[in-house]
Amino acid sequence: MLKPVLKPDTEPPMNRSLLLGGTLAALLGLGCSTAAPDPSIKDPITDDAGKEDRWNWRNAPERFDGEFNYHVEDLPLEGRAERDSWPSTYWPTYEDGINARWQSNELSPAEKYDLAFNGWELPEGFMELRPFDRYRPDPESGWDPAYYEQLGPLASHTSQNMGNRRDREAAVADEEDHRPDEWPVETWWGLCHAWVPAALLEDRPLRAVEYGGVTFEVGDMEALLIAAYNRSSADMIGGRCNAGSGDSEVERDEHGRAVDVDCRDSNAGSLHVIVTNYLGMMNRGFAFDRTYDYEVWNQPVVGYEITKQEEIDVARANELLGRTGETYEYNEDAATLYDVNLSVDWVTESHASTTPNDSARYTRTDRYTYILEVDAEGKVIGGEYYGNSREQHPDFLWNPRRITRSSVPYLDIDRVRMLIEMSRAPEQPDPVTGGELVAEGAGGIAIPDNDDAGITSAANVMGEGAVTGVRVALDITHTYVGDLRVALRKGDVERVVLNREGGGNDDIAETFDVTGFEGADPNGDWTLHVSDHAGRDTGTLNGWTLTVITDEAAEPVDPEPMPAEVVRAEGEGGVAIPDDDEAGITATAEVPAGASGTVSIELDITHSWRGDLEVRVSHGEQSFVLHDREGGSAENLSGSFPLDATGNAFEGDPVGTWTLHVADRAGADTGTLNSWAVVVTP
Repeated sequence: MLKPVLKPDTEPPMNRSLLLGGTLAALLGLGCSTAAPDPSIKDPITDDAGKEDRWNWRNAPERFDGEFNYHVEDLPLEGRAERDSWPSTYWPTYEDGINARWQSNELSPAEKYDLAFNGWELPEGFMELRPFDRYRPDPESGWDPAYYEQLGPLASHTSQNMGNRRDREAAVADEEDHRPDEWPVETWWGLCHAWVPAALLEDRPLRAVEYGGVTFEVGDMEALLIAAYNRSSADMIGGRCNAGSGDSEVERDEHGRAVDVDCRDSNAGSLHVIVTNYLGMMNRGFAFDRTYDYEVWNQPVVGYEITKQEEIDVARANELLGRTGETYEYNEDAATLYDVNLSVDWVTESHASTTPNDSARYTRTDRYTYILEVDAEGKVIGGEYYGNSREQHPDFLWNPRRITRSSVPYLDIDRVRMLIEMSRAPEQPDPVTGGELVAEGAGGIAIPDNDDAGITSAANVMGEGAVTGVRVALDITHTYVGDLRVALRKGDVERVVLNREGGGNDDIAETFDVTGFEGADPNGDWTLHVSDHAGRDTGTLNGWTLTVITDEAAEPVDPEPMPAEVVRAEGEGGVAIPDDDEAGITATAEVPAGASGTVSIELDITHSWRGDLEVRVSHGEQSFVLHDREGGSAENLSGSFPLDATGNAFEGDPVGTWTLHVADRAGADTGTLNSWAVVVTP
């Protein structure tokens, strides 16, 4: 039995819809094709002959931009977009959209933009004011209304029109605590409708940049770019299904087929033509609303594969559709029928980050089954979903357009694009001054998997003066560079070259400037240490080159002590989560002595219905809820969970044992704790 859209006593999915700010209306109004309707196409809204699944004009593929091939034998069985679509957060409305301080007490993306471009200056005492938090709704003790009175123009507009103003008003008007489902702003509201076109059409930022004395992190620039697409035009295929929640269930006939055509589209034949032409022949991505019902889940579509395309007779088609007889009722012009299994790859949301999130890690796959209807000329003319796809198929497809100006006041898209161009420009190395000493380190050394001890390789340097700069050129083959920590040592001094950056990317062939050795004696052995800190992926240090730049007239001195590092303590992973079991599973992680600072928990959980899950972590007598059955039918749970953002901040010494508890509290869906870690940042 299929699950309802929302389970009882759960919040709406932690996702984002086109419902906010009239954006759906903008898409419906502006997403029209320049082509004229084909009068031969029957419209199920007005046609009484029962041929609803020969697509109407609303579902016609020519509504999308481009020339289309409809001949089924010409259409490729697989394809992928040439342009990479990047994952990002949907900037939830209840967290105040792009005015959310995603780096704890650092300024929000909107605040940073106001400071750099809108002439806003930080008022005295501003950083001591606390933004609204629905977990601390009391304006007397939990947050400061004065904060919102002193915001700059973009941050103020965001908070008032795209943020949590309604929640703040409710908190002031009602002294009683709100249940999660009683707040005016739902947790699934946000900017997914703006993230999707930005991810499909715009280059992503690659690293932090400084402008006007303000540092914009990757997550900040993504936020500003996404907000600029808040109202963008698009071509649109399919009607908007508004049923499927509470008392408004999707009405179905005796065969399980939705009666309302807006809940039956997008037509399966339209989806087939768009996927095979856009991804298979043009190598272009597009967007879809994954769910056919009232919830809108927008995602970039980036690839597909047809795993079955088998010609069948009418009897077999009717059998798959739950009907009987030798007549195909849905399209009298269909001369040939195909049983099709289609897999579609799409990108899901991530979290805001200081480095680009890896697209491969956030790519998911949906599978659809349908009857493809083809006319006597071999052209696709429609389709009919069957099996689970009758209730699990895209509601509408859309093709966004690149914007020339932002619809959000006080936000200039050209300035945002300038920041992103700066972030993508090649980094210029510091000019060489004084002597330059080059040494090669030994290579061809296998890096042991999941082994903190790792490997070492030495390079010997001889020269005069004192060190003014150090560069390390790495050549490492590895199937998941995010597993690796690389450090350079000279005597008792160690400096980190990179620490588990790059996610699922393969290999490292890059030169790094390493600071912290200034003033040191260049002579002697310099040692490279490479270690792998996760299982399954392995690699090799092929070789490395050390360049030490010196001031030959200077006297060497001892470098400053090594600064504190981020400590990452890995917990046990690869553990199955038992279904509908309050006891759940536990896993531990050990934070080593010497670690201190703020604590966050990184999770990677695969699960087919994350609204089933309860996740908490404990250390000593302190316990923190990381996830409490939010997210409804959304799949998987991954990201970073700062313990200073839960309403119950961690206090004390993080050293010692941390225990993670994961429990599944409803039946039918299962999952796995893939990995988790305790991250302590100085």
